[in-house]
Amino acid sequence: MAAASAVISAPAPTAAAETAKPKAQEVVFWREAAAAAIGGSIHALIEQPITTPIEAAITQTQVNGKGFVWNFKDLFRQGALYRALPTALAGAVPKAVIHYSILNFYINSFAPEGDMKKADGRTATGIGMATGASEVALVNPINFVKFRMQRPEWGYTGMVDAIQTIYRVEGVGAFWKGAGAVLCRNTICNGGMVGGYKFTEMALNSSFDIPDGPRHMMAGACGGVVGSFVSYPFEMLRAAKTHNISFMDEIVSKGPKRILAGWAPGAVRLVVSSAIMGSIIPHLKAFSNSLVMPGR
Repeated sequence: MAAASAVISAPAPTAAAETAKPKAQEVVFWREAAAAAIGGSIHALIEQPITTPIEAAITQTQVNGKGFVWNFKDLFRQGALYRALPTALAGAVPKAVIHYSILNFYINSFAPEGDMKKADGRTATGIGMATGASEVALVNPINFVKFRMQRPEWGYTGMVDAIQTIYRVEGVGAFWKGAGAVLCRNTICNGGMVGGYKFTEMALNSSFDIPDGPRHMMAGACGGVVGSFVSYPFEMLRAAKTHNISFMDEIVSKGPKRILAGWAPGAVRLVVSSAIMGSIIPHLKAFSNSLVMPGR
């Protein structure tokens, strides 16, 4: 009887409590969106000065099939290693914000308690694949202009000139050239990066006594190698589409070495990105909880 009485006497949820739930959810959403924006911006601003010259030489290697070192030296002689840096910086923060916001959304949706640390390897891989696929439509135009700026052969005088010339000569649809290849690459690459990061982090955590910071960086770096390798054929297809060359005639027909042209330095570039990402991801949740939103 006492138990029944307790059940009967338990107060029903008030209308105020029900109204408070959406408000609480809204506060959490904006906190996590802000954390994603700040974390993504930090990632981009750290990464771009390091990776821009590497990316420029990789792009040349993908298109002309010459060695990475030869292309790096050639771009250096032309003073063109950082030719795409203004474009990369202009697009890096929006790209990173998009990436981390989408990534954070999937982490909250599928990771236990919205915490990537508690996700198993399969869940982490799925989150990475979903993130890579979801961001293509928004990110492709930014990357397209950056990749074009990396090649002096196009003759653009700057980012604005590149955008205007591409629009005038090739039409607005050109900014989404290679989007299908990018969709496949991003889905596979992000799955490999996040999944590789998680599996490696779990293995290191169970086998070695390594501090959190170095462990996350090592796991992120391993994820970058995995993601780069499994997705690289689609990266070459993207490069062919972006620079208007035949994928089959200019790349596939020349064998595996040509298909993998630029992969090794590309892996190094992705390792840098993944190591930074691996260091940031674990802190996004705690950082979002520490934010106090104005007027809340």
